[in-house]
Amino acid sequence: MRVLLLILTIIATPALAETKVIKQVMDMNSENIDKMYQFIPDYVEIEPGDKVLFKGTVGSHTAHSIQGMLPSGAKPLMISGSNAQEVTFDKPGVYGIKCKVHHRHGMVALVVVGDPSVNLEEARTAAKKRVSRRAQKKMQGLLDQAEQKVQ
Repeated sequence: MRVLLLILTIIATPALAETKVIKQVMDMNSENIDKMYQFIPDYVEIEPGDKVLFKGTVGSHTAHSIQGMLPSGAKPLMISGSNAQEVTFDKPGVYGIKCKVHHRHGMVALVVVGDPSVNLEEARTAAKKRVSRRAQKKMQGLLDQAEQKVQ
C-alpha cells in the first residue's frame, strides 16, 4: 500500500520548471570585438513555464526584446540596471534578445521556448530589419539552430 501511495505521489507531482542562466559578459581583454560583449550562452532552449535568470545587467548592459522577434501576445523583455532578474517564458516560440547598448557589437541571444516554428519565419524577417549589421550573421545562425529543432 505504501509503495502504491509513493508511486501515485510521484506521478501526481507536477514537474518543476527549469531555470537556465544567461550571463552578460564584457571582456575588455579580448582582441576580438565579437567576443568582447556577449550573452553566455547566446542560445537557450526551454519549455513553456521555464525561467531564464539574466545575470550581469548592470552598468550599460541591458536585455531587451528585439521588435518583431517574440511570439504574439508575449510580454516584451526590458531589463536594465539589475544584477540578476528572472523571467518566466510562457508562450512557445523564439525570443530575440539584445543588449541595447552593445548589440552593434554582436551582443544578441535567442531563447527558444518549446516549438520554435510558432514565429520562426516572422523572427527571421524581423531580424533582417531590427538587428545591427555586425550581429546579423550571428542572429541568423542562432535562428538556423532553432530551425534544426523543427526538422
